[in-house]
Formats: sequence, C-alpha cells, structure tokens
Amino acid sequence: MKRNAGVRGRLAALDEALELAAPRLDAELLADARAVREKAEERLARGDEVVVAAFAGGTGTGKSSLFNAVAGRQLSEVGVRRPVTTDVVAWAVGDPRATAGVLDWLGVAHRYHTEPTPIAPEGLVLLDLPDQDSVAAGHRAVSAAFVERVDVLVWVVDPLKYAQRSLHDGELRELVLHADVQVIVLNQVDRLSREERKGVLADLQRILAEEGLGRARLLATSAVTGEGVADLRALLADEARRRRAMTTRLSADVRTVAGDLRSETGAPVEARLDARRLVSALGDASGVGALAAAAAARSVAAARHATRPLLSRLVLAIAGLVLRPFRAFSGPRPRTEPVPGGTGQREPSPAAVRHALTQLVADSGDALPHRWRAHLRDVVREVGDDLPVAVARATDRVSLAPARRAWWSVVAALWAVAELVAMAGAGWLAALGVLAWLQLPAPPAPDAVGRAPWPTALLLGGAAAWLLIAALRGQLVRVGAARHRRRTLRALQASVAEVAEHSALDRVRAELQAHDALASALTRAAE
Repeated sequence: MKRNAGVRGRLAALDEALELAAPRLDAELLADARAVREKAEERLARGDEVVVAAFAGGTGTGKSSLFNAVAGRQLSEVGVRRPVTTDVVAWAVGDPRATAGVLDWLGVAHRYHTEPTPIAPEGLVLLDLPDQDSVAAGHRAVSAAFVERVDVLVWVVDPLKYAQRSLHDGELRELVLHADVQVIVLNQVDRLSREERKGVLADLQRILAEEGLGRARLLATSAVTGEGVADLRALLADEARRRRAMTTRLSADVRTVAGDLRSETGAPVEARLDARRLVSALGDASGVGALAAAAAARSVAAARHATRPLLSRLVLAIAGLVLRPFRAFSGPRPRTEPVPGGTGQREPSPAAVRHALTQLVADSGDALPHRWRAHLRDVVREVGDDLPVAVARATDRVSLAPARRAWWSVVAALWAVAELVAMAGAGWLAALGVLAWLQLPAPPAPDAVGRAPWPTALLLGGAAAWLLIAALRGQLVRVGAARHRRRTLRALQASVAEVAEHSALDRVRAELQAHDALASALTRAAE
C-alpha cells in the first residue's frame, strides 16, 4: 500500500546497509538492526488495518484504571487485586479475526472484544502492560518487549514520579525518534490544585523537550473524575482511523538503528587514493631504480660487443686464447656478482611494503571513523603479506636485456671498413719498408691527396675514421643505454603499478566505496 511505501523504502536501504556492514561493523549493533528488520517485516505482514496502543507506566500511576476508563469497562484489575502482574490485557475493537494475527504475534492471551462505536473505531487495540518499575525482572522484561513492538506508546506518569530518572534515562531516552507515536499522560491530576497542575505540566514539558521528545503529545487526565479521558480516547481513535501509527513506529525503529550504525560509519567521505605515491613507494622498495641502472649497463655491454669490428674481435679472441694458459698462475679472479634483474630478483622489504600501505590508509582514510580506519588497516595488513612476492614476480617478468638495434650493425660495418683501410695502409707501408731494407726497388706509389702517397693516406685516413667512429659509437652507446634505462624503468613501474592496482588499490578502493555506499544507505534509512 502507498502509506507503507516510506517504511518499505527505509527497510530496503537498511537491507543494503546490513549487507555492506556485515564484515565491517560491531556484531552486536548488527544483531540489533537485524532484529528490528525482522520485527518490521513481521508487523508489516499482519497489515496496517489494526493499530495497537500500549499503556505503560510505573507502580501507582493509575495506569490500569486509566486503561479501564478509556475502554469504558472494567477489563484490567487494578492495584493488589491483579492476580498475575505479568499478564497483558488487550481490548480490541471490531472483528476478532481481524485483530487475531497481531495479538497472536504479540503473544497476548487475555483479550476482550467489543463492537465498533463512533468513539471506538474498527481496528483499535489497547494493551495494559505490567508495571515498568516492577521489582520482578520478568515483569519489566515483558513490558519492555511490548514497548518495542506496539504502534503507539501511552506513557502514564503521576504528579509524584513524573520526573523519575529511571523512566527518563531509560525507555524514553531510547525512544527519542519515536516522539510522533508517544503520548505522555499526566494522570491523577485531581490531586493537584490548578496552579500545581500548571507547574507540573510545564516542568514535564520542559523535561520532554530537553530529551528531544518535544513532539510527543502531552495530556492531563484523572481516571477517578474522568477528566481528560475523552481527549485521550479521541486521540487514540484518531490514530486508529488514520492508520499511520504502524508505519510511523516502524520508520522510527529503522531510523534509530540506522542512526546507531551511522555513528559507527560516519558520512560519505569520497576519499581519493594516491595511487602514484603507493606505486613510487613500492618501486623504491623493490629497487626498480637499481634494476633500470642494471638494464642500462647491459645495454652498454651489448652495444659495445655488437659494434666491435671484425678484426678487433679476432685479435681479442686470439689474445684470449694465447693468455688463457697464463691465467692459472695469476691466482683466483674476483667473483663478479650477476647483474640484478631477471630470474631470482629479490623480494622488496616487507617492512617497506607495510609502511607504504599504512601511509596509503593514513592518507585516504583520515576522514573515516576509528573503526573503519582500523578495518582498513586490517585489510592492508592482509594485502601486505602477499604483496612483496607479487611485486617481485612482476618485476622479474620484465626483461633487462636490450633488443638488438639496427645502428649496431651499421657502426660495426663502418668501423670494420675504417679498420681495414688503416690496416691496408699500415701493411703497404710495412711492405715498402721491407723492400727498402732489402735494397730492392720500390714500386711506384701514386699520390692520393695532393703529394701524400696512398699508403700514408690510407693509414692516416683509416685511423682518423676509426677514431671518429669510436667517438660516435661511444655517444650512441650512452644515448641508447639512457633510452633503454627509461624504457625498462617505465616497464618496471607499470608492472609494479599493475600489482598495486589489483592486489592493494582495488581492495582499499572497494572498502572506501563500501563505506560510502553504506553511509549513503544509512542516510536513506535514517532520513
């Protein structure tokens, strides 16, 4: 029905909140919220055609007498004549079958039914509850259980105990959001003078306002003289006709538990994660800078080896073979550590990873309530146990070896040509020297450049070209190493960022989004 749409919307929001809060908030609070949710569903299932009003109060307030006066008949025994104080007496107006469902759910055995009248409409049910301040704990428990489930609460107080702290610090204070379905009745006003009555009512109104119950309706009655009884009866009859009390009460119940949960959750914070800071911290912890430097060293070594001229390679290879037998007499060679990276990359420091995650929580969850910050710390602590291994595996998949570059072959070929030219000139000059030493006629040597002979031109030209290519090669090697370092660093950072995103940021982001969704759901339930 349309008049139930509001409370059903609140219940839907509470359902969403309970699902989100299950692993995150206090279990006792969640149990209370689920109990309210279950009670609301059970009450809604019995329809809103019946409005149940309960008379509650302490010993000696005349509660039962007032109940009888409103009902217009002696239904509930008063004073010491009441044989079983834990019994709840019900007065129901209309078809007993229409009220049976609610009374069965409430567990009321003593029922009196009457036909509807102009002052007692169909669907009105009044309950007389045991005394709130009974010395028997069982009596108080029975009364408290009904107070939690009825639609309208009629609190009966007397001029002597209306300000009793046990009442105001207990049930009334816990039902601040239920002011719209509460009626505070100052009974036994026949014992007061006109001035005393005005003073007591003003004081009681002040106390209610201080407790947040300023909207509760306040009446003065006397079950002995009948004063105010008609007003109370008319008020209850109006509640029965409007049939809003049930949804108002249930809405107040949902708002109360939603408010309790919201006190643990806080408002949506829309926290932003500083992903770059986490990735940078994880990168530092896993040594991506050192790995990129190692990649640059590999690039230098690979480029130098690939651009070395053919004759130089042969000379160095022959020299190595010649010198190998003599290395046995030079003692053990110092062992060189392998270049970092590749298979077997060490894991980042767990302490550094935990620090980075803790800083992430501190930055992103600073506006969250203490319980949620603690929950986030638990989440990142769990993440931090596996993150070092995941980061190490991610960086280990990044190859530090450089790809072969086209310019390596070009430089090697040009350098080989320059080397051959220089060696040709040197060989030519050597041959001429041998002929001169043997005093044999030298073959004619045509000029190459001006008056310079070809052998000299080849030697000097080849040597100059060799030196120029060597300098160019050195510059190209440095530039290539720097570029390879940057590429490797970006690849390593991307790998770390991917791990951080899937292993840490997604988890933290999900918790922050769950917090905001929970806070929004609780706001809808409590508004």
